[in-house]
Amino acid sequence: MKKVLDPCCGSRMMYFDKQAPSVMFCDSRSGISETLCDGRVLEIDPDVVADVTAIPFDDGQFNLVVFDPPHLDVGDGWQVKKYGKLPDNWRKFMTEAFGECWRVLAIGGTLVFKWYEYRISLSEVLKCAPCQPLFGNRRPKGSKTHWLVFFKEGETGSETD
Repeated sequence: MKKVLDPCCGSRMMYFDKQAPSVMFCDSRSGISETLCDGRVLEIDPDVVADVTAIPFDDGQFNLVVFDPPHLDVGDGWQVKKYGKLPDNWRKFMTEAFGECWRVLAIGGTLVFKWYEYRISLSEVLKCAPCQPLFGNRRPKGSKTHWLVFFKEGETGSETD
């Protein structure tokens, strides 16, 4: 079984190897192949079609979870096709999605979270997270894209289990 999960893979844009054998690519969208306004072809074809709020894998199955959820909460143009769209109840969605990513993450595993502050601040989104991130770039210069790393501690009885 693969040990890396990307539950919102979209078109796998950030991957150097879009067919990386160690990654289980999941997304709620599938079968999309469309030419974008800039001429590039957008293809969304996950290994498994799944909703990030109901990930169909066992507890603790993955050593690494890469969580790059949709960050747009308005519109319906090419950016929504490319990146996806948060539902109106984004707080509930993000809380459930973080919970599922945490559930399938193994003890001693790492969750890498990417967030672009389009209209929703990082501080608001982190209220949905299961714990505080270990480290990351809180105030990136020249960009609104944040990369944060969470580490799932061993069984200590704390809320980070």
